[in-house]
Amino acid sequence: MSTKFSPVTALAQLRIATTCPSPTTARVAVVGEVDLATATALRDRLLSVLHDHTPAVLDVDLAGVTFLDCAGLRALVAGRNAAVQAGRQIRVTHPQPIVRRVLEVTGLLGVLTAPIDQPEPLPTKSEYPSRTGPTPATVTEPPGVMVAA
Repeated sequence: MSTKFSPVTALAQLRIATTCPSPTTARVAVVGEVDLATATALRDRLLSVLHDHTPAVLDVDLAGVTFLDCAGLRALVAGRNAAVQAGRQIRVTHPQPIVRRVLEVTGLLGVLTAPIDQPEPLPTKSEYPSRTGPTPATVTEPPGVMVAA
């Protein structure tokens, strides 16, 4: 009696979905195992989204990732490096405990899950400090001081 196994392919182990929840944000949701067999697919998708969609923020949702090895880490770092080089931001969200631990042990947790820098809103007129006290009418330069225009 012989048993025939079908070959395991990288596509069967990993699913990647891309959405654009806003004009400035792209989300890549990853489900499955990110390892030597599948990491290239993840890296290629991250780079493709950065290039094709040019989002200001790339959100990599790892809620469905059940395994992450060094090849997966390399894919995430490649995506981060490409985003930083292009002046964009990338953030890993929802890592499962085992994935979170791998990121933590390698020192990448803070780097990849850091909050996105939001531009600070401009103050409203009422937030500007009021000027109290006299303001000089003219400013005089001491003799011998040259001011370049």
